[in-house]
Amino acid sequence: MFFKRLLLIKNHNYTSNDGKKALLLFSSLFLHGKRSSNSISNAAYRGCSSSKSFSTVSPNNAGKSSSEQHRRFLGGGLAALGGALAYYSLPTSDENDENDRLAKDPRDDRSSLTPHEKVAKLHHFLGDENRILAHAKPLKSADAPVHFGLFSDGEISRKEKRRSVRKESGETIVLNVPDAYIVSASTAASDEDLGETFTKMLDENKIDTRQATQMFVLAQRRLKSESGWKAYVDFLPRRMDLVPMFWTEREIERGLKGTVLYEMVKTQKARLKEEYETVVKDAFDANVLPKLKEIIPSSSSSVFVSLFGGNANDTSPLSFEEFLWAKALFWTRALTIPIENGRVIVEALVPLVDANHSTKKPNARYQLSNDLKSVELRVPSKIEDNMTSEDEIKITYGVENLERAFFTYGFVDEDVMSTILPFVWSDDEDTKTYSSCLDLKRLPKIVQLDLENAKKGASAFSGDPEVREALRILGMQGEQLAMELRALLGVKETLALTPAERISKQERANQRKKGRLFSSFGRSKKNTVDADEIVTDHRRLENRGLKRAIETALKHLDETDESEEKIGKGEENNKEKGDPTTSARRMEEAKRYRKKVREILQSYLEASSKHWKL
Repeated sequence: MFFKRLLLIKNHNYTSNDGKKALLLFSSLFLHGKRSSNSISNAAYRGCSSSKSFSTVSPNNAGKSSSEQHRRFLGGGLAALGGALAYYSLPTSDENDENDRLAKDPRDDRSSLTPHEKVAKLHHFLGDENRILAHAKPLKSADAPVHFGLFSDGEISRKEKRRSVRKESGETIVLNVPDAYIVSASTAASDEDLGETFTKMLDENKIDTRQATQMFVLAQRRLKSESGWKAYVDFLPRRMDLVPMFWTEREIERGLKGTVLYEMVKTQKARLKEEYETVVKDAFDANVLPKLKEIIPSSSSSVFVSLFGGNANDTSPLSFEEFLWAKALFWTRALTIPIENGRVIVEALVPLVDANHSTKKPNARYQLSNDLKSVELRVPSKIEDNMTSEDEIKITYGVENLERAFFTYGFVDEDVMSTILPFVWSDDEDTKTYSSCLDLKRLPKIVQLDLENAKKGASAFSGDPEVREALRILGMQGEQLAMELRALLGVKETLALTPAERISKQERANQRKKGRLFSSFGRSKKNTVDADEIVTDHRRLENRGLKRAIETALKHLDETDESEEKIGKGEENNKEKGDPTTSARRMEEAKRYRKKVREILQSYLEASSKHWKL
C-alpha cells in the first residue's frame, strides 16, 4: 500500500505512455537481475497491503536460509522504493503544462499549508502589536481559487485591546505595518544577504526601483525556508489566471479582439518579453543567482529533498513565468506611498494591507505614519466602532475605467462605470483622414466615458477644449472633412471649391433630386445626413462625432461577440490546450467586460443621437 500511495500522491493523469514508463522502471529497479526477489516485486507492483504478501517465498528461494531471504527481501524493497521515487521525480507529459507553467513552476513550493495556516503564519510574522484590529481571512467562490480579504476583528477584540487602540483625527488605526515588514527597493538594498548586490545594480542603473522590488520577491520565493520573508511569500498568490498577461494568444483573440484592451495586452506582452530578455534576466542571473547559490544548501539538488518540498531548481536561471508572476504581483498589490510631503512616491508591498479589496465607497484608507516609520490602515471611528468580524475592510485602488481594472486585475469591477472610447481604429480604412487631422492638430485619440454623464452627450466634455475639437473633426464628413484636412496641410484656396469640384457637387445634387421624386413618399428621412452638408454648429458636430465613434466601437464589439460565439461552439470538438476551467473563467470575464462597455456606449449613443437631431 505504501508504494501505491506514493504513486497516487502525484495526482497524475495517467496515459498509456505513463504506464509503459512505470512498467520499465519497476521492471528494472524491482528485479535488477535477481530472480529471487520476484515475489517481492510482484507483491509491491500489485499494491498489496498485507505483510504476508511481502514474505511469500518463491520457488527459486526454496531451501535457502532465512537470513539470505531477509537480505534479498530488504534489497528488493529498497529497489521498489527507489523505483517509485524515481518515477515520481520524472517530469510528466501533461499537455496543460505549456499554458499553465506559472502555477507549476519547479521553483514553487509543494506546500501543504491550508489557507487558514497561511493566514496564521502571516499574523504571527507581523505580530499582534501591529495587527491591532484587523485580520486576513480566506475567501473562496465556487469557480475561483482561494483568495483573501481583510476583516475587522469585531467587538470582542475591540474591548480587549481598547487600551492599545489609537485614535487620531476621528480615525481608528486598525493595522500598523513597520517599515521592517515592507518590501520595496530600499528593503532589497538593505537586506543582510542580498543588499550589497541590489545596491550595486541600482547604483549602476542596471535595474530601476520597481524591478528591484520584483526581483527581491523572486529571490525570497526561491530561498523558501532560508528566507526571513517566508510567511509573507507563502501568503502571496501563486496563480493569477484572470490577468490578461497570462492568457494564451487564442484566448486574447477570442475574448478581447475588437476592444481597447486587445491592443493594450498585445503591446504590453511584447514590452514585457523585451524587458525580460534585455534587462531583468541578465541582471538576475548574473548578480542575484550567484548569491542564492551561496545561501541555498548544496543538498538542495537531491531528489529526496525535491520530492518532499525542498529547494531543487532554486538556482536555475530566471524563467519568463517567474518574471511574469512578479510583474503581476507588483501590479496588483503594490501601494503608492507619498513621502517628503508628497514630493517622492515609493511603491511597495505592504503585508496584510495589500489583502484589501477595492470599492468605489471605501471604509478605510492607508497613509504613512507621522513618524515616517510605518504604514497605517485607518478606518473612520464612527464606522469601526460598529464593525463586526464579518465586515470587510476595503480601500479604493483609484481605478478610473474598466480597461485599467481588467488589464491589471483580470476581473470586472462592478463599481467602475467608465470606459475608454477610441476616436479612430487602426483597422478601419475610413478613419485615415480623421486620424491625419487629429495628428496634425495634436488632439487626443481616446476619451473616457463616465456613465453618470451619459445623458449629456458631447456636452459632458464642455470643460475639455481638446476633446471637443477632436469630436468636431469626427463630426465632419465628405467635402467638409476634405477641406479641413487641406487647410491643416496648408494647401491654398482650401475653403473655395475648384471648378471641377463645383461641377461634381452639382451633378451629385441633381442625382439626389431625381431620386427623391420617386423615393421620398415611402422613405423616412429620419436622421439622414448629406455627405456634402457643411455643418457649422459646433455642438451638432461634436455630437455627430461622438455618435460616429460610438457606432464604430459597437460595430467592433458586435464582431467580437459573433466570433466568440462561433469559436465557443467549435471548442467542443477542438479543445484548446490548457485548463478548460481556467479558460472558461477567462472568457466569462471577457464577456462581462464587453457587456458593461456596451451598456455605457449605448447610453452615450442615445444622448448624442438626440442632440444631433436638435
